[in-house]
Amino acid sequence: MNKPWYYIVFILTLVLAVGCTRAEDTHKEDGKTADGKIRIIEYGDFKCPYCKKVEEKIMPKLKKDYIDSGKVDYQFVNMAFLGEDSIIGSRAGHAVQRLAPEHYLKFQALMFQQQPNTEKEWITQRIVDQQIDQLKVSPELRDKIKHDYKAKHSQSWKAAKKDQEQYKAHHIDTAPTVFVHGQKLDDPYDIESYRKILEKESDD
Repeated sequence: MNKPWYYIVFILTLVLAVGCTRAEDTHKEDGKTADGKIRIIEYGDFKCPYCKKVEEKIMPKLKKDYIDSGKVDYQFVNMAFLGEDSIIGSRAGHAVQRLAPEHYLKFQALMFQQQPNTEKEWITQRIVDQQIDQLKVSPELRDKIKHDYKAKHSQSWKAAKKDQEQYKAHHIDTAPTVFVHGQKLDDPYDIESYRKILEKESDD
């Protein structure tokens, strides 16, 4: 009499397990933007040395071949999980993204360049301000960006919090994790993995 219930519970467990795995491997709803650009989503942290590898090895090629031409919409979801200072970098990134979006990728590259070979806290407001000062924006806009990421409950604070909620909701536990057109890459350090999907979707 108890066997049918055992099998039902077993089957339901398998269904749930498969569902969780699929949630981790695909972001089908994030494949393209409303204007048809192919979306690349990278989950990472400015303090992550493996994310720095993607920044140095992959991003220049993606920017040159796809982002600058308007074919791709790139989004960095800052997990801010490698220490309390990580959230400072995330807030600053969102402030730049919102107020000077054309300068965001430059800011991201500058932040990764500052990454030391240590797990200690290093992202400070002073470090962040120095990178913002290198952006080719007006002094007024520069001050506005700095104020936004430092002001409690600002738009950048809310956006940084949303990033943390997003990676947890999608069960992302590894940085970097990269999705191209909703497909999780097995090797985020291989440019051909990106091109294979991007060229296919561009031809469709």
